[in-house]
Amino acid sequence: MTANDSLARPSLTGLAGATAAFAAGLLGGALAILALAWLAAQTPVGGLTAQLLPAGGKTAWYLARSTGVVAYLLLSGSTVWGLALSTKVIREWAPPPLALALHGTLSWLAVGFAGFHAFILLFDGYYQYTVADLLIPFTGPYRPAAVGLGIVGFYGLSLVTVSFGLRKWLGQRAWRRLHYLSFGLYILVTVHGLAAGADSGSPGIRAMYIASALLVHFLTNYRLLTLAKPAVKAARVAG
Repeated sequence: MTANDSLARPSLTGLAGATAAFAAGLLGGALAILALAWLAAQTPVGGLTAQLLPAGGKTAWYLARSTGVVAYLLLSGSTVWGLALSTKVIREWAPPPLALALHGTLSWLAVGFAGFHAFILLFDGYYQYTVADLLIPFTGPYRPAAVGLGIVGFYGLSLVTVSFGLRKWLGQRAWRRLHYLSFGLYILVTVHGLAAGADSGSPGIRAMYIASALLVHFLTNYRLLTLAKPAVKAARVAG
């Protein structure tokens, strides 16, 4: 055994790695919301935010809606970029470390804006949200089913995003399998936006959802076709 081998970190694989990543993501998402709530209640941040948001006004509601749209665009960008990374579209002109770093950055930005999207609801003067409403899915005062899907999606997004830093511990295979959750999360968040978004009926926002879904659908099918080609060739050779 070499010195490097003795200093190497242990690798978590299979079910143990997935469980660790799930716990980290779930805990990370909950801690993010709790940290923001603590800042609001125990530091001048809460008072300053309340002063900036007029009592009885709609500023918090507008901020929640706008940051929700930004978070969705970032999630869409991360999903599309991740799909493109799995093909030769990106590999031909972007170095793999840079491309992967951008993928992770988009995911972290999506988590940040999604967290703020939830946090700012604590200051909404119409719907009286509590920290528990933001942490526990399907319990809030506004469209609980649709908002609950968003909370589940936020936890899942936190899980997948945290796994970027656990890639060496998880192993490539477990890390890749974990990232397959992104497809389900994307669908959850899209349904959340369409069902809970106050602006989902507007032509521009609806066009955003349609364009994003079509692009993700196209790249997913393209990826499946590229995976199927080697198998078809191998079957023909064997035949």
